[in-house]
Amino acid sequence: KVNSGQTGFFRVKYNDRDNLEYLGRLVSEKTLSLEDRWGIQNDLFAFAKSGTIAVQDYLSFLSHYENEEAFLPLAGIAGNLFQTYLVMEGEDRERIASLGRSLIEELLEKIGYEPTENERHTVSILRDQILWHAAVYGSNRALAFASDKFQALLHGKGTVHADIMKSVMRIGALTGGSEAHQWLQERFQSTESEHDRINILTAMGSFKDRALIEKVQQYILDTVPARKQFIPVGVLSSNPYACANMWEWYKGNLEKIEQFHPMHYERVIASIVPMGGLGREREVNAFFEEYMSKKDKARDMIKLSLE
Repeated sequence: KVNSGQTGFFRVKYNDRDNLEYLGRLVSEKTLSLEDRWGIQNDLFAFAKSGTIAVQDYLSFLSHYENEEAFLPLAGIAGNLFQTYLVMEGEDRERIASLGRSLIEELLEKIGYEPTENERHTVSILRDQILWHAAVYGSNRALAFASDKFQALLHGKGTVHADIMKSVMRIGALTGGSEAHQWLQERFQSTESEHDRINILTAMGSFKDRALIEKVQQYILDTVPARKQFIPVGVLSSNPYACANMWEWYKGNLEKIEQFHPMHYERVIASIVPMGGLGREREVNAFFEEYMSKKDKARDMIKLSLE
């Protein structure tokens, strides 16, 4: 295993397939440290992103993680699979959804859908992350669980554990309609909790219906406080039902978006361009070439996001 403990800031590509397969067996046996188990798959994913190896090679290697229980490799795999899902189309996207759904449902059966007393903080973080992914992948179990929780919340008939509140709100928005949208807006205006507001803004970026997505886009510009506007923008940019039209929204509202705090404006660029620019690379590159010849805003972030 090169870069033992993942202490070096570099990627490792194993050209010797026999050695990689051997390392895979050590992953299955958990002989390697959790840092190394995370690092091997994460390096492979980086090479898949760059086109150096086939995405299928990465996906095949994940079979060695069927019995994985450590937070670091599991969180890494979940994030990588979701990013792959977002950029794939058609049958390829469905295959990713099927794989992700299978892995996450099995994991949720192990750790439980509900938080338990005295569980590790990393388990709580992981559950909240993968519940949303499971719902997007079409997991009936995750959808039913979170939708029931959200309906109870909506009608004041129950409480939701704080550790899954964000994912329950997001799935409630995904599966709900105007009623969910109205409730989230009202709660955003009435709550005094900053944490609650962040959860609500995250949920607002999670709608599936195009008309509601457009309402949220306008709400960001008209109502959301300046210090938080970048939050729903980032969520919309990773929402498979919204990310494709975020580029046009950015261009159409550029004057207002440029008024964001410089750091927040950079976050908007970093969120929208990598996903919203897919399939329109020439247009996006040409736009920013002209943009940077006239303005001195977010230059480093623009270049990084274009790359």
